[in-house]
Amino acid sequence: MVEMSKIRLLIGIHNHQPIGNFDHVFSEAYDKCYLPTLETLARRPDLRFSVHHSGPLLEWLEKNKPSYLEILAGMVESGQADVLSGGFYEPILSSLTEKDAIGQVEMMNRWLEGRFGVRPRGAWLAERIWDPSMPKILASAGIEFTLLDDTHFYYAGLGEKDMYGYWVTEKHGHSLAVFPIDKTMRYSIPFKQPEESLKYFRETAARYGATGITYGDDGEKFGVWPETHEWVFGKKWLERFLTMLEENKDVVETTTFSKWMDDFPPKGRIYLPMASYEEMMHWTLPPDVAMEHASLIHKLEKENRLQEFKKFLRGGLYDNFMTKYEEANRLHKRMLYVSSRVARAREKPVKAAAADAMTSALYRGQCNCPYWHGLFGGLYLSNLRHAVYSNLIDAGRKADAVLHRGKNWVEITQADFFAQMRKDVVVETKDLFALITPYAGGSVAEIDFKPSCFNLSNVMTRRREEYHQKILDAAGKTAAGGGEILSIHDRVVFKEKNLDKKLVFDPYTRQSFMEHISTKKPTIEDFRSAKIAENGGSANAPYSVTRADAKGGSAVLVLSRDAVVPSGAAPTPLYLRKTYSVQSARPVISCELSMTNRGDEPLAFFLAVEWNLTLLAADALDRYVTVSNEKYMMNQAGSNEGVKKWTVTDEYFKLRAEFKSSVPAELLRYPIETVSQSEDGFGSDYQGTCFIAVFPVSVSAGETAVAEVAMTISRL
Repeated sequence: MVEMSKIRLLIGIHNHQPIGNFDHVFSEAYDKCYLPTLETLARRPDLRFSVHHSGPLLEWLEKNKPSYLEILAGMVESGQADVLSGGFYEPILSSLTEKDAIGQVEMMNRWLEGRFGVRPRGAWLAERIWDPSMPKILASAGIEFTLLDDTHFYYAGLGEKDMYGYWVTEKHGHSLAVFPIDKTMRYSIPFKQPEESLKYFRETAARYGATGITYGDDGEKFGVWPETHEWVFGKKWLERFLTMLEENKDVVETTTFSKWMDDFPPKGRIYLPMASYEEMMHWTLPPDVAMEHASLIHKLEKENRLQEFKKFLRGGLYDNFMTKYEEANRLHKRMLYVSSRVARAREKPVKAAAADAMTSALYRGQCNCPYWHGLFGGLYLSNLRHAVYSNLIDAGRKADAVLHRGKNWVEITQADFFAQMRKDVVVETKDLFALITPYAGGSVAEIDFKPSCFNLSNVMTRRREEYHQKILDAAGKTAAGGGEILSIHDRVVFKEKNLDKKLVFDPYTRQSFMEHISTKKPTIEDFRSAKIAENGGSANAPYSVTRADAKGGSAVLVLSRDAVVPSGAAPTPLYLRKTYSVQSARPVISCELSMTNRGDEPLAFFLAVEWNLTLLAADALDRYVTVSNEKYMMNQAGSNEGVKKWTVTDEYFKLRAEFKSSVPAELLRYPIETVSQSEDGFGSDYQGTCFIAVFPVSVSAGETAVAEVAMTISRL
């Protein structure tokens, strides 16, 4: 045993770039943050620290900056640095199957051992999202410890004096050490002057005796976050902080988590509830509840009582992002679907290289960033969502090749895809994946074109967020006092003007082949402003499944519902029958809508069929809409009369979607823009384009009107 005589500072740095981030973002982060930080630490060989790099970043470094890894390898060999494992592609481990979660960590273990010659003992937990199953998952992958926010420990009933050193927990006999991350340090580094941290070390030692303080947070704070590069390197915050540590070794000394565990026993046993850092749990709350939560916290802070109630005051759970955002739930359930398909394929006779390729694609599709949203989180970023979807589609395609041996095929399955005790319908062929939701207007939630690994329906719904009130208030400070900089959580920056004009919220989740019935002819503005008048039931009106089968190379799904349309003195009953057909040989989704007037009088109304599609770019010249031989950018609003055919073309991803209608329509189109918050500030994002085909319908009593639209997707 080693006699403790001073504060030990345990430093954990987490560096991450997500799957799908642009190469210039990796490069800028490397130049402004990763390299200067590592070089600065390397010049202080007596400094001890632990570091985690996510798999996407490690792969980029190996390909583009191998010299960085050589520097780190030398620091690992000398004992200065300890490398941390984790899920290789930075997934939220608790959201995966146990097999995938363990597989992700084991992949990272193999990579680190192969590159640095050491088997990692600790692991970084993505977003520090803890679930009681984590000890079993991490220990099964050979991990001995992880870092968690002190928040987790407060919720377990511990107090401030217990937030030092480490504790031990277990699940079904699988034990794991857990280090509480000190929130004071997380908010001080690098935003406060080094002297304030030194004061904190002294005060902690005086109050609780010599002990270990854990700091663990994003490495991007040292140069990537707004204003931090100039602060950390231009004004030499990092040099000054490290000098402070060197000059005060009688007060504080750095060490690694592995060394601390070797030298000191745990403080005791603890069982932690499902949790994450405080901000993350706040972000999971619905807007109104989030505002109440923030108000209560500010009230307690003002009264200097927050510490008193801290252990009893918490936000929501990470899983609630799947309730708050249907798109997050859709992505998660698509991932589980592909995981199951890959598992089935791996049970077949398959070469090791092919098995590894489909597993790696699946794991890349589990990268956490586009599965949630807060100040961070990339759910609103279409490029990140696309990258994850693209990998999931690729993994599924590779599994298909094993399961179907390259033949043309078609499957139609009724299953509880979204795990909400309602039946969805999945139609798949070699080239297509379509997910149809009978209970939500019989519309199509997802349309994937497998040859291009592209989800054309990857569009966000415009939703109200808690922080939209800040835009409406147009308030917030922009500078800090005392020669310091604001934490990213405190900055309020508007990246464009008139954002309040874009705060329009949709009454339904955006899907495709969704119909609206209105006695008044709808306009672009009706849809754009979310004020479309529904006269035949809402766009989400539930359908019943009357037929679902696949035979002879064709899948057919027949849905039906009853509606009532205002007409004359009394409402007129209308029977709707919606028939989808998909062929195994060609990537075509055909939808026929028949409307039967079951009243005694003639009926006239407008049928509007809606699609929400994305080619990712708003105004790129190689992505466009063609109507009557005229080209339009994806973000151009407009209308065209008498349309029976239109196409959406993507020359970059080499795909085209062609629409053919059985009867002429007025085609409306407009861009979908969401307003969201990121570390850079408030701004709007192009999510996709809404297309609406408006058909005038006149149908006599007892008669049936029919409109059919076929969507054909092809490679260019």
